[in-house]
Amino acid sequence: MKKAIKGEVLLSAELEAALNSIKDGTVPDMWIGKSYPSLKKLGGYIADLQERLKWFKDWLNDGMPPFLWITRFFFTQGFLTGQKQNYARKYNIAIDLLAYDFEVIEDLEKLKTPPENGTNVMGMFIEGCKWDEDKVCLEESDPKILYVKCPPVWFNPCKPEDFKKGNFYDVPIYKTSIRKGVLMTTGHSTNFVLLLRMPTRLPAKHWIKRGVAILLGLDD
Repeated sequence: MKKAIKGEVLLSAELEAALNSIKDGTVPDMWIGKSYPSLKKLGGYIADLQERLKWFKDWLNDGMPPFLWITRFFFTQGFLTGQKQNYARKYNIAIDLLAYDFEVIEDLEKLKTPPENGTNVMGMFIEGCKWDEDKVCLEESDPKILYVKCPPVWFNPCKPEDFKKGNFYDVPIYKTSIRKGVLMTTGHSTNFVLLLRMPTRLPAKHWIKRGVAILLGLDD
C-alpha cells in the first residue's frame, strides 16, 4: 500500500485491480500468477481451493489414498514424473526408458487399495465424446452433453514395448479448457499434461475432428 494521505488509504494499482476483480466475481490476476491454472469464477475457484486443501489434509492425516485426484496437484507433470522415478528405482530401470500405459478401471474393488505400481486416477472430464461402459471404448457424446466424467484410470509406468495392444486414441490431457499454455523452465507446458491412450472402435482421425480432450478442471 502507498502512504496514506489525510486519513485516506491509497491502494497500489495491483491491489486496486484485485479489489475490482473480487467485486466483479472474478479471480484477481495477482492470485492467478501464484495459483494453479483455473478458468473458474471467484466463487467456484474458492470452493475448488477449499476442496484441494481438504483433500491434501486428509492425505496427510490418513495416509496414501487408494486413488489420487491429479486434478488437485499444482504441478501435475512433476507428480507423474515422480511416479515414474519410483518405478525406475524399484526395478532398476532408466527412467528415460519408461512411459505411461493406461487401463480404465471397471472393477471398483481395485480402487480400495493403491496399485502396486503407478497410481489410480480420478476426477478428470472428457470433452467431445463419452466413455461407453458396455462397449468399453470411446463413443459419441449424448445429445447436448459437452462434458462427462472420465472413468477411473490406472496410470501404469512401463516400457513402451510392454504397452497393451489394440486400437487406441491418444487423448490429450489439459489442465483447463483453453487448451494452450507456455513452456515452463522445466520444459513442461503450463496447460498440456500428456496423452492418455483410450480404447476406441473408430479411427483416431474421427476423434481429432471432434476435438476430443480430457480436462482436469471445468470452467464453472
